[in-house]
Amino acid sequence: MSELINLRQQLLQKQHRKLVILSGDTHWQMQQLKGLYKTDEKIFWIGSTSLNGESGSEENTLLHNAQALLDYAVEPLEAKRLSYHLGQEISGAIIDVKQGLSADTLGILAGMITAGGLLVLLTPKKQIWPSIVNPENSRFLNTPLTIQQAHNGFTQHLIQSWQTDDVVWLEQHKNTPAIPPAINGAVIDIELPTQDQTQAIKAIHTVAFGHRKRPLVITADRGRGKSSALGIAAIDCLLDGKNHIVVTASRLDQTQAVFKHAQYALQTLQQQDATLNLNIIANKPGLVEFEYNQQNKCIEFIAPDALILSPTTADLLLVDEAAHLPTPLLTELLMRHHRLVFATTLHGYEGSGRGFELRFKKQLEQHTPDWKTSQLNQPIRWAENDPLEKSINQALLLNSGLSESQTSPQPGRLPEIKYQQLTAKQLLSQSGLLESLFGLLVQAHYQTSPNDLQQLLNAPNIHILVASFKQNGQTQIIGALLCVEEGKLGPSTKRAHGHLVPQLLTKNYAQDNFLMLSTWRIMRIAVHPEYQRNGIGLQLTKEIETLATNARVDYLSSSFGASDELLPFWFKQNFWPLHVGVKRDKASGSHNIVVTKPLSAMARQALALIQERFQQQFPHLLLESLPNLSAIQIWQIIQTFRFKQRNHKLDRVLQNYLNNKRPYEAISSRIWEWSIQSAPVIRQSSIVEQTIWCDKILKKMSWQEVAHQHHLAGRKGVEEALKKIISDWNNLNSLTHKLEAINKSPASGVHRY
Repeated sequence: MSELINLRQQLLQKQHRKLVILSGDTHWQMQQLKGLYKTDEKIFWIGSTSLNGESGSEENTLLHNAQALLDYAVEPLEAKRLSYHLGQEISGAIIDVKQGLSADTLGILAGMITAGGLLVLLTPKKQIWPSIVNPENSRFLNTPLTIQQAHNGFTQHLIQSWQTDDVVWLEQHKNTPAIPPAINGAVIDIELPTQDQTQAIKAIHTVAFGHRKRPLVITADRGRGKSSALGIAAIDCLLDGKNHIVVTASRLDQTQAVFKHAQYALQTLQQQDATLNLNIIANKPGLVEFEYNQQNKCIEFIAPDALILSPTTADLLLVDEAAHLPTPLLTELLMRHHRLVFATTLHGYEGSGRGFELRFKKQLEQHTPDWKTSQLNQPIRWAENDPLEKSINQALLLNSGLSESQTSPQPGRLPEIKYQQLTAKQLLSQSGLLESLFGLLVQAHYQTSPNDLQQLLNAPNIHILVASFKQNGQTQIIGALLCVEEGKLGPSTKRAHGHLVPQLLTKNYAQDNFLMLSTWRIMRIAVHPEYQRNGIGLQLTKEIETLATNARVDYLSSSFGASDELLPFWFKQNFWPLHVGVKRDKASGSHNIVVTKPLSAMARQALALIQERFQQQFPHLLLESLPNLSAIQIWQIIQTFRFKQRNHKLDRVLQNYLNNKRPYEAISSRIWEWSIQSAPVIRQSSIVEQTIWCDKILKKMSWQEVAHQHHLAGRKGVEEALKKIISDWNNLNSLTHKLEAINKSPASGVHRY
């Protein structure tokens, strides 16, 4: 007991925090925690399930015992609700690992605990801990897998990572060195705002009042006061003359700290100067509105997808946690707004700042070469070299990145690449292999999180395929593919956990017995940026196809946010598009698409039926549910459609329209039918022409809407554009021959029954 009290005193002097692991029985653990905190301090007790459920549950019994043994109150909180408390500060947190432990929980808590605090894990003895069931593993397991079948690799990894002086490990019935009392001395004082924050606030002010098209990128690790700097700077800019500032992020709750500090800055100004002509009108999550010198001022949250559909006229746009947003959406914001600040956490509990650095900065160089950067290095919730931050970063591989020793391959001279499957056991036993793989995944996808590391090491239904080569005796991973087993369900199965693709296709297009087929769903494909466009991603999919075929899997599948650049990768390998989600992802603004490739005769028959039904429904979705799907993606999808035979008589319909023999209203359905069958021809036009044709012929937008969208002179301008497009397809008499030649080409995406 006295050891931890002495430890807290030491930490308070140094403004540090630490991870403490108590291995023993519950009574002994409570004795160690007794007297550790004052009654006015905020302590979270984390559980994987509700701690406020029925009184007889095991977790409530444990919490009741804790409250009885400790002389301070703890606040029970479900792990899954931690994200709603982001931006809060707590004095400490306690996790009983028997109730569940997730990687994301560790990451989130480590950013909330203030100087002098402890993150305490209650574990069985070190030898027993890896063998106990972790309820948090259930998120990775498909029905009928149970948590007893999950691996324990993540626990082993944590134990290996925490054999350092940065972690205090106390074990029952084992002598541990006493922690000496703290030496009396001055407590380190962190002055706010820090110099880093002050520079960032000045830089934001320059964006707001300086030259246009010079965006600012602010980067920081957690706990550096990035969001508070945004909030203070927003108020500073409003008081200096701006009237409307917008904050955006993938979720409103991610901007909680921005609005909190904006509110605090206003209230502080009111308290310091009672004569200030300032009146707060609205003060709530996502909106701070006030009157200053008889002018209305506001800072408000607007979701990213809304900003894309209706660009704001705000004086300044602040993008918080920009790494959580995919590059295409960030680029769209960059093109539509003239004064922007992108702020992101480099080592986040969810999302990847490293991927943001590698990908989005290329877009900044291309579109706004005068962009600026500001980095916050000094922590504000704790002092530098904090033991808790170091131990969590090490365990969750938050410092993982691409190997700096890797250099760009010379054209035509790739190293000898080896493709192989890896197991969790191999990742744990071979030094550096896990970090190399996870670093690649972090840079490749904006939503890679610590829980992905836990899934890699614990999920028994995951397959890991990597592309690697030897460099200086070390294995360098330059490509990776992850897939998860799905399917093999009974026809009557309802709401099975997991099995994304089988259940989605069955719900929308398939017969119930489709659930019985097996699939490997490809979750991620990542290739080192220096080795991209060398066919490594294609080869990874070919290798996994071979492995799946040998394992008698019925079909491969994938589900992802559709983009103009990504769809050709799948269609080139004869994956069939079978579903497009009608709801757009709020973060990416893209529609989710499901693609599949049959590997067995039964799957080919079943997927052909689904494809036929999807092919019939997709054109109607364009009219009702997919108005914002890009024309490029639409034509890419339609080009994969199958037709028993093509109606050549439709060619004359276009000629009649071109020669003014028939008005549009008399033959619009026939032009529509021709378009569905002629995507290869249409795709030979420019992107602008493809979009005009799609908007009017497929989406049936009004003449006025199309004219406005494409800056054309009313209906006359649109019709002139349509007829010019027809004329540019060489002459109409050769359309049939051209289409047949394309159909016969091996590179064509068009298939026949």
